[in-house]
Amino acid sequence: MIEHLPWIGPLYNTQGIVGQQIGILGYSAWTENDHAGYTIESISNVVSGEWPKVQFFNAIPNYFNWDRTDFYNRVAFLEFVPCSIGGGSERYAVATPEQAAVGRQRVLRIIQEHSIDKLFVFSAKAWGAVAEIPGLIVEERKPLGDTKFQFARCKVGDRTMIMIGLRHPQYAPGRIMR
Repeated sequence: MIEHLPWIGPLYNTQGIVGQQIGILGYSAWTENDHAGYTIESISNVVSGEWPKVQFFNAIPNYFNWDRTDFYNRVAFLEFVPCSIGGGSERYAVATPEQAAVGRQRVLRIIQEHSIDKLFVFSAKAWGAVAEIPGLIVEERKPLGDTKFQFARCKVGDRTMIMIGLRHPQYAPGRIMR
């Protein structure tokens, strides 16, 4: 099975966002031309302006009032499903059991390798999937106000990480995300 490498922005380790290492987690990527560098290629295309109209990638920096290029240069980005979910007609598919098992191990490994302080999860499917990761111990979990958003404080080894479960940008009006 192909495993996409995560995007690690060039300023992630030295500056991050306000000195914190921020991870952005989506559920899946879809392409018929899958390869290990697909996530890196995708974010590179977003940062360079080659993909100017991909709503998912444009909405997220806007939620934080950041310029798209500056934002992605400071964060880590990955998907839960380790490889393409399929072509365009399969973009809403759910991970196979094998993809989910590899995805859980992979997400935990990336969190640990890159010392992610806060993980923003932009998908209800991804939020449900990360709750099942062995080695990620949820110490506290609660809704955020009167929204469908979730907060979790997790233990990953000897570190504490915050996870925020948010809606996929396709389904979340900007006014509720800011």
